[in-house]
Amino acid sequence: MESMKDEMDVLREVATIASGHGSKALSVMINKRIKLNLPVVKLLDDRRLQEEISPSDVVLTVRCRILSGIEGEILFVLDEKSAFNLVSMCYKDKDNIPAGLLTEVGLSAIKEISHVVIGSYVGALSMLLNLLVVPSIPMLISGPLSEVLRSILSLQEDRSIFMVQTIFEQAEENIRGRMYLVLSKDGKETIKEACGKILESLE
Repeated sequence: MESMKDEMDVLREVATIASGHGSKALSVMINKRIKLNLPVVKLLDDRRLQEEISPSDVVLTVRCRILSGIEGEILFVLDEKSAFNLVSMCYKDKDNIPAGLLTEVGLSAIKEISHVVIGSYVGALSMLLNLLVVPSIPMLISGPLSEVLRSILSLQEDRSIFMVQTIFEQAEENIRGRMYLVLSKDGKETIKEACGKILESLE
């Protein structure tokens, strides 16, 4: 039990640093201060997914698989209202925002913003773990978050994943979103081993 607690602490610390880099990138892009909550680490399986993620939680999710370094995925998640508010900040003339904001130009903007945020998140992981962590091209999905996570679960032999959730907020613009680092058991072990090697080198 103590070992599991230690592993969760390692994942939480890694996610805290990576999320800080990601939120800083977002803050620079929108020129607003971003508030971060401390990451929460969860071990999810099919049963816990049903208990913790509502099927009605329809969101915009930018999903990136991690292609090297760690076995896992990174998700950038916004509800529709937060996505609209984020994209509207890109327009100087607030009275002439396109009607199809979240179906054309807006979706492209969300992908671009997410790409920069996830790139900063991944860059921090690479630097922190001394691993080459490379994300895939971002894929934008509109629908229940539970379905996105279920599709990731389906790829695991034991149908379980480690999920590190970080909530970010920009109160003035009413923007609230989440970043997830989703890891297989092998991915979690990779992070644990990398952190262990770093600690050894400091002794």
